[in-house]
Amino acid sequence: MARAQPVNIGGIDFPKKSAALAHFRGILYRFEFEERISGADEEFLNAAIERHPDYLAKTGVGIEHFFVGRGDFGTRCFWIRRIDGTEVRFSFKSCV
Repeated sequence: MARAQPVNIGGIDFPKKSAALAHFRGILYRFEFEERISGADEEFLNAAIERHPDYLAKTGVGIEHFFVGRGDFGTRCFWIRRIDGTEVRFSFKSCV
């Protein structure tokens, strides 16, 4: 059986990856579609996106803000609105 791997994202310690993923899901469902993510949740996502393997491509010229948008088949996902007005979605699982 695999041993739990602790994860630290934005100064928050999670005892295992599944706990970090649950935290992301909590944020994802705390906000309505198209609603800007703010406060501590925004700070957390700013720290998390730095862990994404395509960080530079996802952030482009810079992040204006994060929001919850629609993914394939109407699912919820995180989106970045860049400073230049372009938008791109990203997988929170890739940040863990």
